[in-house]
Amino acid sequence: MDFNTGRAVGDREKFQHHPLTAEQVAATAQNVGKPSPVYELLAYFLPYSGLRKAECAGLEIQDLEFTNTPSTDSPVQCVVHVRRTKDRKGGMWTTSTPKSRKSRRSVPLPGWLAERMHAYLRDVHPRADEPTAPLWPSRKNGGHRVKGARTVMPLDWSQPPELGTWFETILAPALVEAGLPVSRPARPAKPATETVPAQPAQPAVRGVRLHDLRHTFATMQLSAGVHFMLVSQWMGHAQYTLTLDTYGDWIPSQDGGALNTLPAPAAITDTARDAEPVPELAPVIQLFGGR
Repeated sequence: MDFNTGRAVGDREKFQHHPLTAEQVAATAQNVGKPSPVYELLAYFLPYSGLRKAECAGLEIQDLEFTNTPSTDSPVQCVVHVRRTKDRKGGMWTTSTPKSRKSRRSVPLPGWLAERMHAYLRDVHPRADEPTAPLWPSRKNGGHRVKGARTVMPLDWSQPPELGTWFETILAPALVEAGLPVSRPARPAKPATETVPAQPAQPAVRGVRLHDLRHTFATMQLSAGVHFMLVSQWMGHAQYTLTLDTYGDWIPSQDGGALNTLPAPAAITDTARDAEPVPELAPVIQLFGGR
């Protein structure tokens, strides 16, 4: 069984998504923020935008549209335009269009995150005035290590992050620190060497994957009462039925979830019970023989 942490396998038999709650997102992001405040913001951005891995890597400065410049009476608003994807193959970044027409979409961010993104571009991003610069940075090789802490590597603003590696090296440790399981494949036993003791076999773990941050967006939106058709549009699903098939359990009862509210038949309503009694029918006379 494949427990690869980078791929989405929502259409595979026995697959179960593992969405996070808002509290779990916050705890994980805070753990990410200890070595890297920039990636703490990314840890909020992914589950609150619902973008796929390649879509997030493909974002550029020009893809964030802000309205209502921050003021005392008009909070900032931000819409993320998904226009391209970027994947790293053979050590090179390749740019392409989203997987379908509906994947090319615009996703609004919640107000608190829009304000953080505005501050990020204003105060942190060194290339915020370049429309085609990557929205999120990668990391350079090297860095310095503090005993008892994760390695801190300088950011590389010239290329987008490889989010599979980002998940394994930054987000996964933060998830574990927050008390959440992280998916990993089974590991065979390893014999001892001169420098490393023997390692016993470890079973596969079914836990949080990178794609579960996208699932988190859908489940939080549906649980908050957002109509599934709008959530489907924000997710970029090709069909509304995909949203229903995948996330139907999170649709509140008042929006069509699992609550049986069919009205009573007319014969047993209050009106029917208060009406005149129905006269007894005359007996049926059988005109033709039969069994």
